[in-house]
Amino acid sequence: MDWSLSIDKAIPRPLRVIFRGVGQVFFCCNAVTGLIFLIALYVGGITAGIAATVGVISSTVAAYLLGFSEDDIDAGLYGFNGTLVGPCLFLFLENTPQLWLYVVLAAVLSTVVLAALMRILQPYNIPASTSPFVLTCWMFLVAVYAFDGFSRGPVLPPPGIPADIAAASVVSTEFAAFTQASAEAWYTAIAKGIGEVMFADSIIVGILFLTGIAITSLRGAFMAFSGAVVGVAVPVLLGADKTLIEMGLYAFNPVLTMMAVGWVFLKPSTGSAILALLAGILTIICQAGLASFLAPIGLPTLTFPFVLVMWMFLFATSKSKYWGNA
Repeated sequence: MDWSLSIDKAIPRPLRVIFRGVGQVFFCCNAVTGLIFLIALYVGGITAGIAATVGVISSTVAAYLLGFSEDDIDAGLYGFNGTLVGPCLFLFLENTPQLWLYVVLAAVLSTVVLAALMRILQPYNIPASTSPFVLTCWMFLVAVYAFDGFSRGPVLPPPGIPADIAAASVVSTEFAAFTQASAEAWYTAIAKGIGEVMFADSIIVGILFLTGIAITSLRGAFMAFSGAVVGVAVPVLLGADKTLIEMGLYAFNPVLTMMAVGWVFLKPSTGSAILALLAGILTIICQAGLASFLAPIGLPTLTFPFVLVMWMFLFATSKSKYWGNA
């Protein structure tokens, strides 16, 4: 929206770059949107908000010091991976004073990994997106086993062999019935699905995120909302774990996939919207498969299902006569 862009340009450059870095988590190069996202994180939890702030500042400052592209830095492209690194490490590892140093180091590394992947993917016109965040966090989560000063948090899944979900965990008629309870279950799962993109298990945070996206683009907000709906409906139809659906853990990857395919990287059209829907559905299958694949080493999938599906669709569409020149 024009008014938000005017405010964006009026914000002092250092703050504008930081806020844009937070906004780029949802592909929004808008400082107003990024500020709303950051406020939402603090609403969801002070620690998560501080961790995201430390992460985005560390990764952005590292990009400046390493002499990377000024245009990319100004657009916030070196900030969003660092934004995600902070809350991720505080979610999956035990909260200790040393963990703040861990966050800074991980955020800096995410900047280096992003620059390397941008160089590798540049000839193919494919974005690195959140892959630096994923690779960096996987490395740091596994590395804690080698250091006495760090330990796993209760949320990080223990290594184990994948097993069928228990019958009691399979989704019930709660999402299928036309009742007030069913409507509340859908509303909760959809809102949390959007919030979980930044590890926020909160309805209000999800609503604030969607509001921030809408300020930048109504189509972007529609794609995010549609991705969250797909991330609830498809797991319900496939009989996924009820708890995971209710927490929005099947929804946050389709949110990003549908935004990327249906709004950001392909020309917005009815065709790209349909393609985004297909990509969103396949992201859920990919997430389930990756979760089982990573179970033996006790790592979460994070946003890697989104990254894989987005890459495959963008590579594929580059060969298509309909989307090849998008």
